[in-house]
Parts: sequence; structure tokens; C-alpha cells
Amino acid sequence: MILRTRLSPATLFAALGSVVSLGAQGLFAVFLLKLFDASAVGQFSVVSQIAFCWATLALAQSPLSLLADRHIAAQTAAATAWGQSAVRMLWMSPWALLALWWSQSHATAGATNWSALAPWACGIAGLQMSWLLAQSLTLRQQATAAVAWVRLLPPVLAALIAWFGAVALGRTDSSTLLLSALLGYGAGAAWLLPALRNTSAQTDTGTSSATVSADTRDTRLKLLHTLTDVAVSGLLAVQWQALYGTAEAGMLLVLLRIFGFIPGLVHSAWAQVVMSEGTTQRRASLHMVALACGVILIFALAVDAALRWGWLQASWQGLGAYLWPLACWQMAACAMAAHAHLPFAHGRAVRFSWQCIAMNAVMLALLLLPLLGHVLPMGLSAHQHLLLVSGFMTLALMAQALNHGLHRQSR
Repeated sequence: MILRTRLSPATLFAALGSVVSLGAQGLFAVFLLKLFDASAVGQFSVVSQIAFCWATLALAQSPLSLLADRHIAAQTAAATAWGQSAVRMLWMSPWALLALWWSQSHATAGATNWSALAPWACGIAGLQMSWLLAQSLTLRQQATAAVAWVRLLPPVLAALIAWFGAVALGRTDSSTLLLSALLGYGAGAAWLLPALRNTSAQTDTGTSSATVSADTRDTRLKLLHTLTDVAVSGLLAVQWQALYGTAEAGMLLVLLRIFGFIPGLVHSAWAQVVMSEGTTQRRASLHMVALACGVILIFALAVDAALRWGWLQASWQGLGAYLWPLACWQMAACAMAAHAHLPFAHGRAVRFSWQCIAMNAVMLALLLLPLLGHVLPMGLSAHQHLLLVSGFMTLALMAQALNHGLHRQSR
């Protein structure tokens, strides 16, 4: 009832698009587990993760600034953001290719060469960058149905292509998954062009300037924040495959894909739309946390049941060791995502970024810890390493969410 009475039609369309997108992501994850083996999923996951990091770093949080900085016309801000992001993407390309090379440096003899994967990573990154900007732009314009379509179309199309390639064509290698991602993001990126040409939508939805949030961070801080975010997510994928193999990387990344979409959904369908309206809703945010954690719990129980009842291929039997540590991590991420609008609403965006940078620095150190095995007698196994990084992230994200919630309550 709270969501229905307080949110605009555009917000409801955003929630609808995100929920359908969630269902498509879940279906895609089922296809990954049922129709493809762990090695194919691992290679796809690593390439798509590198592309995501590349696109995210090139954007430097431009989609978030597009929502917060409502004093700038939406079309002008989006066009400028895309141009600047494209330039950043170009000069960051050597680092992305280096990450791709490193991820394949310990691959088996039959694995795809990194140079053959480079065009996939480049195409997926560019289209995903445009799609992320299109989501924020349509939300700023309050473009009703477009807000839903731009969110749901890419994952729905990707799931259909993956299913058709595996079932109808018998193509169960990583190229089928990479093609599905490329075409899906392409469909989402297409929404950026008509959105930029749409001059009828207002750039402000009627909220007063006193209640509209703003991004007070400078470009260097946003870029540093994004760089540490990308370094963590990218190193997690690359390092896990390099240290523990493609199958272990597939198990880690497929669960992060299943669970990680929920905090992403909370951020896009709740925090971003609340930010775009210039409001703060603490009690409703707590309701969103409870709902999101419940969904993750249901997903975890479903995966656990599938493992126990032998519904998955034999190569996925090690998935159980990853299940609950990652579920707890992503529940904490939901708590943080639901309160992510509060730092911008209360002028604490700079402090928020420095908190995230510090948390990411610790996470990077934990991911690199096994490399010190030649110096220190630690010898971490994959499961021990997982417990270390997931435990830290769970505690850190919960502390950060509590900090924002208590600050809001005290005002």
C-alpha cells in the first residue's frame, strides 16, 4: 500500500519492468545451470563480468548523477554523459584487454583464446553502457511505459536467445551465451536514441528544489569510487578463475548472478526512483529490505533443493559450498541498496563514497591474500577464501546500511 500511494506512475512502471526483468534473469540462470556446463558458464561469466566492469568504470556513476542532478536538462545531461563515457571507455580498453588475457592465462588447452573473446567483451561493454544510461534517462523523463520496457527487454531477449540456441540449435558453448548478452543489451541500448530525441518530457517532475537530491561529488571522486567498485567485481571474477579454475569461477559467478540481481533490483526499482522524486522514505525502505531478503532466501532454498534432488548436472555438485555465504552477502547488499538514496538526500554523498572506497580497499586486499602464500604460511582453500570475503562484505554492508538508517532517524 505504501508503494502504491506514494510513488508516481513512472515508479510503478519501473518496478514492473524490474520485476519482469528479475523473472527473466531467474529463467536465464536456470538455463545456465540446466542447459550449459560449468566451463561454458564460467567463460561467459568472466567475459561478461569484465565487460560490465569496463562499462561501469567508463560511466563513472553517470546514470546516478543523471538522476540526482535534476537542475540539468535530462537530454543534455545524457548526451554529455554518453560522449564522456565513450571517451573513457576507449582509453580504458588496454586495461580491459589485460584483464581478459589474465583470466585466460591458466585456462586449459581447449579453451577459447583471449583474443577471440575480446570483440565480445568490447561489444557487450559498449551496449551495456548505453543501456544503463537509457534506464536513467527514461526515468528522469517519466516516460511511463518506456521505463518498464527499457528494463525488461534485454534480459527477456537474452533468455529467449540462450534457450533457442541450446534447445533448438544444440549450441551449448559460451558463444551462445555471449551472443544472447550482446543482442539483449543492444535492444536495451536502442532506447537511448528515441529518449534523447524526446523533448516533450519535463526535466523536473514537480518537486521543489529544497527536496530534490543532488550529487555533490566531483568527477575525480566519482571516478575513484567507480574504479574501486570495478576493481573488486573484476578481480573477484578474474582472480577466482586464475586461482581455482573455470568450474569454481562458474559456481561463484552464477550464484552472484542469481542473488546479485535482487539488490540491483532494489537499487533500480526503489532507491533510484525515490531519488528521482526527491523524497526519503525510511519505513518503506525497511519494508523493501525485508521483501528482498525473503526473495533471496527463497532462491537459496530452491537451489539447495535442486542440488539435493539431483536436478542439476554433476559438474554443479560443488555449488552447495557457495550457496549460503553468498546469500548472506547479498542480503546485506539489499539492506544497503534500499538506503542508497539517503546520502544524496542529506548531503552526505562525499562521505558515502569514501566509505565505499575504504570497504573496497579491504576487499581487494582479501582477494589478493592467496598470492602471499609464497611468503606467509596461509594456504587458503577456495571455500575458506569465500568465507573470508563474504563474511567481511556482509558485516561491512550491514554496518553501512545501519549508519545511513540511524542518521536518517536522528534528523
